Amino acid sequence: MPNAHVICGEGGTFLHLGWTTVSTFAPIKRFPLAALAVAQGTPFIDIRPVTDVIAFANLPRVARDGSDDSEPSGPGRSVSLTTYIDMAEQLGASITNDPRPCRST
Repeated sequence: MPNAHVICGEGGTFLHLGWTTVSTFAPIKRFPLAALAVAQGTPFIDIRPVTDVIAFANLPRVARDGSDDSEPSGPGRSVSLTTYIDMAEQLGASITNDPRPCRST
């Protein structure tokens, strides 16, 4: 699943699997399915260090098909997972199992 990723923030942990999202209010260590996915190499975006929650909330969503949306902004905008990671990282998120070339941690 090329767009699968896990996000962990103050609001809990979210496991995004393309068309499906599974979430819990617990941290990743208490969400065994998400922890297993990360252990198996699924990208993990830890947004707990992000202080600008408004900017983070305004990030586009990850496209289900992995493509970039041609629209530069607006509701429903979507970008590829790698573009999303670039944007989240600029806000202070830390990335594990980074799918971008030459950036794996």
